[in-house]
Parts: sequence; C-alpha cells; structure tokens
Amino acid sequence: MEMEDLQNLSDEKLFSLCRQYGEQARRWRQKFAGLLPEVNRRRLFEKKGFSSIFEFAKKLAGMSEEHVRRILNIERKFSAMPILKTMLVNGEVSVNKLAKVASIATAENQDALANQVKLLSCRALETLARDEKVSKSVHVNTNSPQIFENASSESDELGLDAEIKEELLELRRKGIDINPFMREALERRKQSIIQEKARIIAKADVAKSRYIPVETRNVLIEEFGEKCSIPYCQKPSGTIHHTQRFALARTHDVRYLAPLCLAHHEIAHSIDVKFHEIKT
Repeated sequence: MEMEDLQNLSDEKLFSLCRQYGEQARRWRQKFAGLLPEVNRRRLFEKKGFSSIFEFAKKLAGMSEEHVRRILNIERKFSAMPILKTMLVNGEVSVNKLAKVASIATAENQDALANQVKLLSCRALETLARDEKVSKSVHVNTNSPQIFENASSESDELGLDAEIKEELLELRRKGIDINPFMREALERRKQSIIQEKARIIAKADVAKSRYIPVETRNVLIEEFGEKCSIPYCQKPSGTIHHTQRFALARTHDVRYLAPLCLAHHEIAHSIDVKFHEIKT
C-alpha cells in the first residue's frame, strides 16, 4: 500500500487493517513456535549457522530466550499428551495459553483441557488451573494440622468488634463452649436467606428483560457478599450468572443465580455447549 493511500484511509479502515495484520502476525508466530522443538531436536540451527536455538528464534522471529525456553519446556511436559502436544506443534493456540494449564495437564484430562484452551482466555485458564490445584490441596490435606493452623490464622482476621471478641474470650476462659452461640447465629442467617429466597420465588413471574430485580440482587449479596460465589475465590463478583440459561428459561429464579468474577463467568459459559454454538 502506497503512503498516499495509507494517509487517505479512514480511522476505522486503518484500525481494521491493524487488527487484520496483527491477527495474521500472531497466527504465524504461533506456527513458528510450534516448529522450534523439532528444529532443536535436529540441531537445524547449527546447520544453518546459528550459535543456538535462541539466536535462531530471535533473528528469525524476534522471540526472546525466555519465550523459547517456555516452548521447549512445554513440549517436553506434553511428551505423553499427544492432544496438547499437537496443539503446540500445529500452532493452534498461543504458547501462553498452553503454559497456563501445563501444571495441571495429565494424559487423562488432556482432551478436556484442549477444549478449554481453545475457548478460554489466558485469565480464565489461569483461574481454572488455580481452582484445580486448590481442589486437590483441600482433598489431600483435609486431615492435615496445617489446614487447622490456617483456619486459626484466618479467624484472627475476622474483624470482630473488640467488645464482642472480649466477651467471647471471657466465656471461653470460664469454660463455656462458644460454638453453640456461633452456630445458632449462623443458622439464623441461613434460614433468613432461605425464607427471603422462598418469598421472592413465590411471586416470581416470566422476566420481561435481562435486568435482575433489586431484591434478588440484595439477597445474593446477603448470601455471598461482594465476592465471587466459587469457594476459595476472593475476586470481586463481576456479574450474576444464570446457571439455568436466561434465553431458554426467561426467569431470574434466585435458585439458579450465582455471582461470579469475570474469569469464573467465562469458565461457566465454556461448559455450555449451546452457548458456544450461538457464539460461533
């Protein structure tokens, strides 16, 4: 394209070309990355006069040494996982995406992970990997003293009013078990939420829009606070997810609503096959 032609382009056309060329560059960079393990195996870089695989990748594609090491490490990690290895070699997805799931990938879960890698962003894949690690850690260490030690540490961060804390400590010093008091308070809160949900459900009707009523939002805040409803996730809730798809049910049934952070919301939708059929 001539300079004069370029200067005459509208902002939208210029932006469109930037996106088009950027996407092409990204795609070919992924293809190049997939070739590097085989180049390294054959020592092709030496045959062509390069001092190392790192110089080869830097001069031909502008890749950093760190990025090349990541590619080679992931390829070794996926040696017994042909589905994920093929995705790397064929340049189907970015190395960054594959790196996010490398720590949780196994021969047994590679098929499911391959689908997730295609559908999810790097942010969501990182969250997916973290959830898997946390789940395994809790399952393995349920009876570990470290779990109780961590729970005790968290209890110091509950932010109890000094007067309330002193009263509870005084009861404890007197040998009175404070657990029944706490359990009763928690149970009252639980029942209050259940009753409020039942009241909302009883008067619910077919929703006319996607807007979730204020009272429904409020009971969800009462139940989950301002955080994501996924256990152990401390991220702010970015949206309220309909576990029963709104497009089909046309309802804001509070039993099928869950506040989720943006990453968990993306993961939730990735499980919905029909969602992706509509999306694509």
